[in-house]
Amino acid sequence: MRVAVVPAIFVTTLRLAAQDPEVLPEVNPTPPAEAPLPIGPVPVPEGINLFPGDPTAGNFGIPKNIQIRDEGPSVVYDAQTAVAQFSGPFYADTDNGMKLRSDKARWEGKEMKFYVDGSVKLTTEDGMEVYADHAIADTKSETVTMTGNVSVYRGSLLQRGEQVIYYWGQEKFDATGLRAGVDPLLLEAGQFTIEERNGKQVYVGRDAGVTTHDVENPGFWLRAKETTVYPDDKVTFKNLRLYAGDTPIFWLPYLSQPLDTDLGYHFVPGARSNWGAFLLNSYGIMLGGRPNPETGENEDAWLLSRWHFDLRTRRGVGTGVDLTDKRLEDNPNLTGLSLYYTNDLNPDISRTGITRGFVNEDRYRLALQHRVPLELEKDAEWRFDANLNILSDNYYLEDFNPDLFRSDPNPDNTIGLFRRDEGTLFSLFGRVRPNEFYRSDTRLPEIAMDFARRPLFNLPILHEGSVSFSVIEEEIGSASMSAIRPLLTLPAGDPLVPVLLSQLPAYERQLIQQIRSLPPGSPAIPGLATQLFNPGYNRFHTYQEISMPMNVGGWLSLTPEMGLGYSRYSDVNGAAKSVDRTHMHAGMEASLKFSKNLGDIENRRLGLDGVLHVLQPYARFSYISTDDLDPLFPSVDRETFSTRPQPLSVPNFTAIDSLRDWSIVRLGMRNKLITKRDGQSFDWLAMDTYFDAFITDPDYNRNFSNLYNDLKWNPLPWFGMNLETQFPVIDDGSGFSEVAARANFMPNPNLEFSIGHRLLDNHPVLTDSQRLDLRTYARLNDKWGVGAFQLWELDDGTLEVQQYTIHRDFNSWVASMGITRRDNRLEDEFGVIFSFTLKDFPSASVPFKLDAQGN
Repeated sequence: MRVAVVPAIFVTTLRLAAQDPEVLPEVNPTPPAEAPLPIGPVPVPEGINLFPGDPTAGNFGIPKNIQIRDEGPSVVYDAQTAVAQFSGPFYADTDNGMKLRSDKARWEGKEMKFYVDGSVKLTTEDGMEVYADHAIADTKSETVTMTGNVSVYRGSLLQRGEQVIYYWGQEKFDATGLRAGVDPLLLEAGQFTIEERNGKQVYVGRDAGVTTHDVENPGFWLRAKETTVYPDDKVTFKNLRLYAGDTPIFWLPYLSQPLDTDLGYHFVPGARSNWGAFLLNSYGIMLGGRPNPETGENEDAWLLSRWHFDLRTRRGVGTGVDLTDKRLEDNPNLTGLSLYYTNDLNPDISRTGITRGFVNEDRYRLALQHRVPLELEKDAEWRFDANLNILSDNYYLEDFNPDLFRSDPNPDNTIGLFRRDEGTLFSLFGRVRPNEFYRSDTRLPEIAMDFARRPLFNLPILHEGSVSFSVIEEEIGSASMSAIRPLLTLPAGDPLVPVLLSQLPAYERQLIQQIRSLPPGSPAIPGLATQLFNPGYNRFHTYQEISMPMNVGGWLSLTPEMGLGYSRYSDVNGAAKSVDRTHMHAGMEASLKFSKNLGDIENRRLGLDGVLHVLQPYARFSYISTDDLDPLFPSVDRETFSTRPQPLSVPNFTAIDSLRDWSIVRLGMRNKLITKRDGQSFDWLAMDTYFDAFITDPDYNRNFSNLYNDLKWNPLPWFGMNLETQFPVIDDGSGFSEVAARANFMPNPNLEFSIGHRLLDNHPVLTDSQRLDLRTYARLNDKWGVGAFQLWELDDGTLEVQQYTIHRDFNSWVASMGITRRDNRLEDEFGVIFSFTLKDFPSASVPFKLDAQGN
């Protein structure tokens, strides 16, 4: 097959027009059948030159602006029918720049037709390109008819179909029946036009359909009486209907949907025990900027606003707005300003079944996580940060933001000014206490200067440190008082005592247990009560440390450390009014590294492509001598209860009030098996094994800690495992055991699951637990899949969480339905989840976008 290329340049702007019998004459798109022609000399009309290769050939009565020439070997002319057949290649040029190259041509009286078979391309001066399998250029009707797999590209607009006609005399295109596309959208319409609106080019379709499923029979369509596409901006629909195949499933009278997942209309349907049936609605629009005087639109809008209107059958109506500055770098901690309010019909409903006291029906949340960069210096970064979370009551997050409640039930409230350069960080910030129902502290103000580790005076000695001054006060949460008051008076052995203790945070529970263990009138009770209800002080603190990394003999790395610090406490809430403390630290870190190439071990099933074994024994010694605070001192910056070992680097030890004498040696061994993957080194297996030997134990008077083992194994893309363990091995260790493991499997493309297990046994403060969770997803076939999640608490034999989902793939979108059940010991919780996810919209979204709520 001969490939013919048909380039064309049109000086004037093209217009898309609907098919109109008065404007668009009838054209036969297929070449006429070739009748047998006589062979031999025949008379030809005067003025016609039929000699091949003659550039003057072509005076056929066609418009003077068309010059033609035939470079074929022969021409056959039938005088009876006045038909001349030309063999190609054949060329024609118009004075407006159009150029045709044809495999064959046919002259009929005063009409010349050029036939092109193969791959056809037509281009215009304004950048439009048309591709097709066949083309006919007709000089009588002044048309080019292109047929077969037609594709029309014009800027961001793509049109597809079987035929397109260009009228070069009228400079119009007939695009009737074509399917159009503006990335990532594909549009189908009875009529498409290009219009100018407010200085912008838009695409308007009547009785149009929109999809992203670029196949012959798309899985879904959005159809509307009128569809208007604003490239790189939005799509508007009038009388919108959503079709799954040919079945209508949703209708809206009007929708303006931006081509941005954050914008436009979204809704979340479902049901939950403490909400009833619900429908969460949101609509996102951009605000801010200055209007363009020509278009009237704010083209530089910078403020993303998402407006909420939520319906819950058991809780009532809720409304709010989220405002986010899109000029800032994407940061999950900078979510902007969020306002939400609901008049709760049933504020006493509890997810856990624990009886509540009085909760006001006016429930609200105000949250501001925002950063304002300040241009004050060239060589330093200044910023103002705000992190404020104002809640109506202690149960708001549990009721309306369960995901946040699980991760951060007592959110912080700080505002501050910060300056950062290459070596320092200056902080001036305050912590406020708008939520008085949970334990929190205030700092008005706190000033700090932190120095990063860096060379001192261009010497091989490194320096790091900090200086700070704080005015600190902490108060107990009012929500805890309902449990604390009876605990201070109930006799030992009362069955209500363990129930009330379980409702308290670990720190308050420990203090209450200490107070209850003392005899009435003990002199230690007032100090413990101050720690419990209202500790506070003013504190100046500084700590400076120098270190000097060195290499001995090329095989031993040594880093000696020395540090000196000072803390002064004044205006203390308690018996002592002022306390001075001096901190002296000395330490040493040492490590060796050995490696051995184990050869070109290759095993695709295990993901091995050569193996290098790296062994790194290490030791760290840390000694600190300080003036220990009295056990009854009202500490605020204290250690939280954890199962992990404490940091031995004093600058990283942020619990300043918990600094006390210690002398610890940490001994460990790091093992790595390194292989090659994608041309780079890859840690196939990494394991860190270590323990602490105590000369002076700051916590539990131990000689040795547990033996810790942290392992990470990722042999294959479809299998990986993490394992953290600690057990008492020498001299009873820390007295408790912990195992935390997770494995992820994908044994075949249709099945994936992960299993996790966590065991905590005999911890002195934290509650014993043994939890097992299993997540699975199975792809049954090309259309169906099922998933499940289960969480067991094996310590009391409770199946805490069950979630089951079923998924149906409709080519370009996925529908899911799931049910969930949570056992809260006192009361079960149920939920239903619905999800419609359009997976083929890379940058556009339509109404069916569901974000499943946490349970």
